[in-house]
Amino acid sequence: MKRIAYIFFLILIYLICSAKGCTEDENMKELREEKLIVALKDSVRSVFETDSVSDQFMRAYEETARQKLIDFADYMKIVSDTSLDIKFRQQAVDMVSKLFISRGINIRNWDKIYSRPGFNTFEQLLENSLSQGMTFWVQPVQINVKTPLTRQNDSTLAGTLSFYQRRIPFDNQIPADSINKMLVIDIYTLKKVKYFDKEELRIWEVFLGDIE
Repeated sequence: MKRIAYIFFLILIYLICSAKGCTEDENMKELREEKLIVALKDSVRSVFETDSVSDQFMRAYEETARQKLIDFADYMKIVSDTSLDIKFRQQAVDMVSKLFISRGINIRNWDKIYSRPGFNTFEQLLENSLSQGMTFWVQPVQINVKTPLTRQNDSTLAGTLSFYQRRIPFDNQIPADSINKMLVIDIYTLKKVKYFDKEELRIWEVFLGDIE
């Protein structure tokens, strides 16, 4: 993690030296900024574009996947709440879609908790929740790594998380309840093309997958 801290340090220096309050010679300022950008690119490339992934980064990616599962539930709470403005709910749909490897992934077991048969994909869950709303939202609890991330090929790491669910009604007068069945969600870390200062980089990014 020291490398990541170093990157953030470089970004901080870059922002400080780019501020209007800097009084150094313009040519020296441009030269310093250019050197900082080069150093920052090299650091990003060495940490995130590397083909080898250390155990430390594997654990960090697993923790990121765990947080994204929590984010999924939080976004779905917004999408499903008909008391909120529709534009706000549609924005939540856009945000939650970025968490998953595809909007066509299978979330049938997650959807069973809603007691609405016939909705098997993430896409269908989003459409139904946005158009009709829900009377409650689902919170994942006891999230653990079931299968650690392992390399599938040069650009894919895969694993699973296990978790349970709490069903929380939007009506505060109705008590929440817990579901005893353990669910499993696939998690992936994929190499994706990103652009940094007009330069193309391939970095590792975490996504959620099927829920079983």
